[in-house]
Amino acid sequence: MRINWFLLRSGRLEKQQDSFAWPPGNQGDHQELWLDIEEAQSNELRQFLEHLALHPLQLAHCLDSDIDPGVLSFTNTLLMEYPAAFNRESAAPAYLTIILKASVLVTVRHGTMPALDELIQSFTIENPPPVHHLPELLYQILDQFADMNVNAQIALRERIQGVATALAEKPATVDSKDLALLRWQVGNLISLLENQLYCASRLAASDIEALQEPHRKAYMEDLVSEAEIAQRGAYRLESRINDLYRDYQMVGSDRVERRLRLLTIVSAITLPLGLVAGLLGMNVGGIPGTKLPTAFLVVVALMVAIAVALYWYFRKKGWFE
Repeated sequence: MRINWFLLRSGRLEKQQDSFAWPPGNQGDHQELWLDIEEAQSNELRQFLEHLALHPLQLAHCLDSDIDPGVLSFTNTLLMEYPAAFNRESAAPAYLTIILKASVLVTVRHGTMPALDELIQSFTIENPPPVHHLPELLYQILDQFADMNVNAQIALRERIQGVATALAEKPATVDSKDLALLRWQVGNLISLLENQLYCASRLAASDIEALQEPHRKAYMEDLVSEAEIAQRGAYRLESRINDLYRDYQMVGSDRVERRLRLLTIVSAITLPLGLVAGLLGMNVGGIPGTKLPTAFLVVVALMVAIAVALYWYFRKKGWFE
């Protein structure tokens, strides 16, 4: 288990270089602590979380291998299982376990989270944006994931537009697998955003003391608004990909219809030619023209004339359009 820990004091997040141990050292009365845990095993995590004196139900949720999105709050302790940023290549999102208790914020990563690493880097540069308390830091973490999901929506929208353009200009280059993959990715994004909205709504409705101040409450309500906007955007993407899939089916049906129409025309032209050839090829007496030296040329000319006439007829009726 690897623990990255930070002290929040005077509006700055300061990364500590020494190893963390309970009780944390160098922590003054007005300092708050953020513990970011990676690669935690169940036994190690249990021993670590015992120092926070969590409610047994909260502790069980933290150690459960089957993670479900949601928020549990008891007295002054908040536990949230939050699905992280969208990953186009994976159906199962990474989860971030968040524990907020008094002056301690704990985040436990379940999966890789480069978005969280980017946020930490932005807070540890020379002139970072100020962070005054842990609920604000919690908001910044969740808002970072929200921004990543917006970027994912933009990327998917551009891909859908690219497929739509190809379908309009070069239908043969569009494959059903491309559309199926897009539908799968949009579905995963919708599922992720619905879970995030559920978590944000429960967080905004939480009654723990750390989130009751009006300006802190406003942070959580802003997360709910962002999640609702993102969800509506994802639904629009789903509608666009469904329309695109219907257009693809129409193009495919039109392509099949054209081919069947061509086969019908070919059959209609060759049918009378086959009839003439069958009649004149019968091995019976009385076939006209058998003793004429030009009979073969006459028959060939007749068959060509029939084929040309039928072609002209179908052309005039618009069957080749």
